[in-house]
Amino acid sequence: MLKPGARSLIPLIALSIITACGGVSETTPATASSQTPAPSATATPVSVWENLLQASPYPHAFPLPAAETSALDGTYAKIDPSPPQWWTCYRCADYRAMGGIWRIQFDRGVMRIYYEVTDWKSIASFTVEGDRVKIFNDPFCPQDVGMYTWSLAGNQLNLDALADGCAFNLRRENFTKQAWTPCSLDQPTEGCIDPPDAPPGTATEQHLVTVNVIAGDSHYFNQKPALFAAANPDNVAPPDGITVRFHEQSIPYGTHRVLWSGGDWVEATTSLPYTSIGVQLWGSGYLGWARVLFDGVEVWRGLSTSLGKKFAYYGGYIEVTGFAPGEHTLRVESLSFDHHPVKVAAFGFGNQPAQK
Repeated sequence: MLKPGARSLIPLIALSIITACGGVSETTPATASSQTPAPSATATPVSVWENLLQASPYPHAFPLPAAETSALDGTYAKIDPSPPQWWTCYRCADYRAMGGIWRIQFDRGVMRIYYEVTDWKSIASFTVEGDRVKIFNDPFCPQDVGMYTWSLAGNQLNLDALADGCAFNLRRENFTKQAWTPCSLDQPTEGCIDPPDAPPGTATEQHLVTVNVIAGDSHYFNQKPALFAAANPDNVAPPDGITVRFHEQSIPYGTHRVLWSGGDWVEATTSLPYTSIGVQLWGSGYLGWARVLFDGVEVWRGLSTSLGKKFAYYGGYIEVTGFAPGEHTLRVESLSFDHHPVKVAAFGFGNQPAQK
């Protein structure tokens, strides 16, 4: 729930509703040669940032300032180096400084800010007097006024807080955590534009093994793996004969491990006589791209959330079969090109392919 007074966010919410894809009407073929099928229309998807640029602040507690250009005007971005948000929450803390792409714009009295990993956004009013900027009419703290000094030096925007209690001081922590890089249309830097939909490269076509990709949580399949090893062996030790290793900077999350650019892999190794080995990717809608390697060879890559969905969870089971007996390692890596996390739940082992 929003703080008291935030119900006036409704105009912003209304402007933030977008059509992700347009429907194409199916028409019955005409039986007479003189009839022409009605033309179909497809809506063009609009990004969250593009939609935010069309929105205007609401005068929650203060009048809107005049739409005047200031020396601060421009778009700026930063890549927060800390781990990105990987969990779902129904009322996440606003302005929490999490890892990934942040973008902020000051434009003729309107401040817009966007976090690409979760699509969180806000909009507010601002005024500039010399090296001081005042921020107000933020829907997440409509009664608060943030005061900062600002400076542009070395092609970096620095904001230093004088006073700002918005979102339990989280806005101040976010704005001042690191410098912001100005965005240029001629030479856009990372963060200034939306990342591509997919990373470069494709998985090598496999002829020696079979790869099965199954939507959903393999723990509840009709024909599930005979044995599971948790991705976080520090929480639950793996069964005898199975070793699970991980990058030391990957994040423990219960029995799962969260992969990100700072800790980007987890793997399971065994020489037990299983004929199928798989890995379960499972988590929130914020998860990103991963690849799976079998004995050092990439056998799959894709977007975690595209594997499937059940309730509020996304993911699926990637299984390798058809290999010769011996020691084998299944490894998952986060591609991290867009700073989205990957959450690995478990590795599965069996003597028959899994079936949903």
